[in-house]
Amino acid sequence: MAPISVTLQQRDPPVGVVTLIGEHDAFSATRLENELAVLLDDGTGVVVDLRDASFIDSQMLSVLLSARHQAEEADLGFTLVLSNDAYTQVHRLLDLTGLGAAFATLPTLDRAVAAVARARPAPAGFAPRS
Repeated sequence: MAPISVTLQQRDPPVGVVTLIGEHDAFSATRLENELAVLLDDGTGVVVDLRDASFIDSQMLSVLLSARHQAEEADLGFTLVLSNDAYTQVHRLLDLTGLGAAFATLPTLDRAVAAVARARPAPAGFAPRS
């Protein structure tokens, strides 16, 4: 099975980073779905780092799309990391399906984590200072 790494970036608020390495198909989809569900159920915004993913199939794309929808419903950030340096199979799948525009996609992990952290709504009772 290709590796799936999950880390928690110590930000305020915390951001979950799920990294896919190598080839991922239906065999990996259930694990990815479970990992994303844990983060989203805990109210944690998610970054999915696909820079080292050499292949994802339609099942994996479906899991990502579903998780993005869950994040949107919960007002949580959800961003993909895809390098601009090379046109990969992941880029191609997103282009062929027309789903590239369905995801916020950034070229670096730092930018994606910062974007997800900013996407979080203010805590209840929070009032910005004038």
